[in-house]
Amino acid sequence: MTLPFAGKVALITGSSRGIGKAIALELAREGCDIAVCARSLESTGDLPGSIGETAAAVQALGRRGLAIQMDVFEDADLRSAVEAAQREFGRIDILVNNAAFFAGAPILESDVEGLDKSYRANVRAPFLLTQLVAPGMVEAGGGIIVNISSGAARNPPPPAEANPNRPRFQRGPEYGISKAALDRLSTGIAEELGEKNVSVVSIWPGFTLTERLALRTIPGIDMSTAEPMDTTAKAVAYVCKDPMQHNGRIYIARELVEKHGL
Repeated sequence: MTLPFAGKVALITGSSRGIGKAIALELAREGCDIAVCARSLESTGDLPGSIGETAAAVQALGRRGLAIQMDVFEDADLRSAVEAAQREFGRIDILVNNAAFFAGAPILESDVEGLDKSYRANVRAPFLLTQLVAPGMVEAGGGIIVNISSGAARNPPPPAEANPNRPRFQRGPEYGISKAALDRLSTGIAEELGEKNVSVVSIWPGFTLTERLALRTIPGIDMSTAEPMDTTAKAVAYVCKDPMQHNGRIYIARELVEKHGL
């Protein structure tokens, strides 16, 4: 039986661990070769997982996995990562912009550098990677760009209607601001790229229990309510199977999984 992504190649940022790794393994199970991109060369107690470990797990599934060290804050790294993937695989059919920066400090306790870093990692890097990868997709006849965004992009309720006991980390504005911009990037380029058979989709994972989060607790949060990483991975695989049907959409991962029985 032919696997859905046989002959396809995905470049996934932030895939040494967490949601990015789960996406890499889900796509690999369905036949995709993976360019594993992140900063981590070694696994540590605080940051379990590395690009080498993810690439090895992809290879154990019978697919080709290439570990590429890449820092989304560095333009040169983005360019060299795309070049390395294209040199190794000859193509990139799927780009998953998953890596992100989270400052999380209340505005009166932070500085503007946190906003700059949020935009550089969460908006500028996906923008540049799209520019680097999309021409090859067009030349090959199509592709898909999946931006892993966040429900933090949604405007919160007025203060009088908000939960006064919500966790403090939710009050840092930079992350939500940048993720709203990332969603706007997705919808803003969907028409242009869609005309060339390249789909652009945003997916909101929801509060997700990653390896890193499992090592620490967040006051006021019931960790048992967190989504497993596979929820987002299954949602990404689903939209990649019929890219143009989802072009310009913003999805909540859990809703896709439940609606389609993934």
